[in-house]
Amino acid sequence: MQRILDIALNDLRIIFKDRSIWINIAIIPIIIAIAVGFANGAGGSTAPSDIKIRVDVVDADQSAESATFLDNLRAANASLVLCPADQTADDLCQFGDLPFDATLAQARLEDKVALALLEIPSGFGAALSAGENVTVIYRSNESATAPSYILQAVQAAVTRTGGVAVAARVGGQVADDFEALTFADDADRSAFVASVGERAAAVWAENPVSVDYVLASIDSNVEVTAATSGFSQSISGIATMYVMFAVLPAAAAILLERKNGTLQRLATLPLTRAQILGGKLLGRFTLGMIQYAIMFAFGALVLGVRFGSDLFALVLVMMAYTLCVTALSLALTTILKTDQQAQGIVLFMSLTLAPLGGAWWPLEIVPAWMRTFGHVSPVAWAMDSYTQLMIYGGGLGDVIVPVLVLLAATAVLFVIGVRNFRFTN
Repeated sequence: MQRILDIALNDLRIIFKDRSIWINIAIIPIIIAIAVGFANGAGGSTAPSDIKIRVDVVDADQSAESATFLDNLRAANASLVLCPADQTADDLCQFGDLPFDATLAQARLEDKVALALLEIPSGFGAALSAGENVTVIYRSNESATAPSYILQAVQAAVTRTGGVAVAARVGGQVADDFEALTFADDADRSAFVASVGERAAAVWAENPVSVDYVLASIDSNVEVTAATSGFSQSISGIATMYVMFAVLPAAAAILLERKNGTLQRLATLPLTRAQILGGKLLGRFTLGMIQYAIMFAFGALVLGVRFGSDLFALVLVMMAYTLCVTALSLALTTILKTDQQAQGIVLFMSLTLAPLGGAWWPLEIVPAWMRTFGHVSPVAWAMDSYTQLMIYGGGLGDVIVPVLVLLAATAVLFVIGVRNFRFTN
């Protein structure tokens, strides 16, 4: 074991002898992580009033019932801007000089100026009053993030509006069947039914059923903001990418040593094959963990990033991913022929596997097929784990599957690398 440590320490001394290494493992990745963090929403306010989502509404009914339905929609999500009703002097709805109509609404939906289009048909109010079924048309441009929130708000408004209408209808039917209750005329009955509806609307406005929720395993003294969540993605993602930048060049370094005869000289010493490879790979593995330590320490101490409550699980993910990349570098030495070839392939793989696996942006915003395909990259399994630990407050049980996948890939790559490795060309 001492000989493995000696080889690893010697390689690390050579790497850190060049002072410019700190630019590559500290300064550049930190700058990129900060920039990506702001792009992911860090520094922005999370207050609902600061978020405005434009929804175009074509109200062909223009009745009191349709107005009530839109009020219920606003109550369901205060971030919605219902155009043209909520248009302001500073053109919040972004109509410009164009008059709003159904044609413009469809064009705005296709151009994603508005994220959804709601069509209230003529006769909407009369149908509700008569107890008849009525259909509201909802169209969406299928954005990756917004429509789910809009559709939830529309469904809540439909439920609330329909519930009030049903309450009024049932109240009228009960009154008709209750012989002791009489009305002077139809107007008197209509007033009673209207009062039942008003009472139902008042009860619904008071939210008779509410949900109290807590986020499991999250320190209540830590405030989760856009800054921390945005930097949580960027710090972990860029750190994971730069671990690949730090470790994968081991392939080029080993090939260069083979070309210069260094490996052959090591082979003549009283060292086993396992000791030589173990020392070389341990040095790069250590460099990868140093890269993680620098980035995560900066994130926690400077940016206020919260890394979850399970430190053991976090370190386990870091080690499993770094081991996997280290094994990949060994496997590459058995495929590539020259150090120049290795440098190009390593750069290509790093810049491909990192975004593919979600190091630059969350995989939640990409199509489903892309999320599935992205898991050919070890970065995706690491980022899944960091998301569970850092964003959702998960623990070891939530990351055990990604860790096992990374360790399985490590074992396969190590077997390939060790069996096919040669000290000479």
